[in-house]
Amino acid sequence: MMPGYFLRSIELLIVYIIECYSHFDFVDAKGGNVMLINPYRPLYYSVAMELQFPSDPTLFFLEKDLHPGAGMNPGLSFTRTLSGAAFIPRAQADAIPFSSDKFPEILHRLNVLPNSELAKEVKKTLSDCEEAAIKGERKYCATSLESMVDFVRSELQTDDVRAMATTVHGDKQAARKQQYTVAPSGLRRTPGTKLVACHPEAYPHTVYYCHLTRSTKAFLVTLVGTDGTTVEAVAACHSDTSSWKPVFFKVLGVKRGTPICHFLPQDHLIRTPAK
Repeated sequence: MMPGYFLRSIELLIVYIIECYSHFDFVDAKGGNVMLINPYRPLYYSVAMELQFPSDPTLFFLEKDLHPGAGMNPGLSFTRTLSGAAFIPRAQADAIPFSSDKFPEILHRLNVLPNSELAKEVKKTLSDCEEAAIKGERKYCATSLESMVDFVRSELQTDDVRAMATTVHGDKQAARKQQYTVAPSGLRRTPGTKLVACHPEAYPHTVYYCHLTRSTKAFLVTLVGTDGTTVEAVAACHSDTSSWKPVFFKVLGVKRGTPICHFLPQDHLIRTPAK
């Protein structure tokens, strides 16, 4: 089963996520050997916490520009965010503290050097997870696959789930910066306007920042680059942007409240009800 396909049950969702990571060169989760490939700060950082535009503004576009034959931003690329982290069993994850007030103990338990770059990322992840959710969202940091599945099931109120992730076809690990065009018949929308998006956080073992969003549509978009690279890209389009920071509208040249879309990098996941 290839990543990027729709999956219709919680059980298949588990298989799907595992397959998404099956090509990684995993290490001992306690070794702290995780590498930041592309320090991407996704939408929720910029809306809720950061003053600047997201780290990769080429991922953003307007919904009216999403149609077969449309050329996307010339600098668009799709890379992985992290490498080296692995899911650990729920019992093991739950036995390790996950809060800023236990920071020294966490570093000790996970064998992370206190003054290392990874220690800084661990502290940032804990801070991200402890921030209050923005208006209209529900958030949760999943420290195990089982806890992520439970959050999805609870928030979507169904076991019948479709899962999507951006996938670069072929043997390529990344799709380089270039012009991508939406392929003919390359636009598929998922049903409903409620979804759970999960974003990987830098941590010695896999942690996902998951949040439920409403007034949001998800699409699976087939993109073809000028060099022939094909990408099955996941896009989320937000219809309620009234509370977003002014920088989004300034950069995109639109009025406040205009619907805005963005692609998700690899490693990031979206789940929606199947019906």
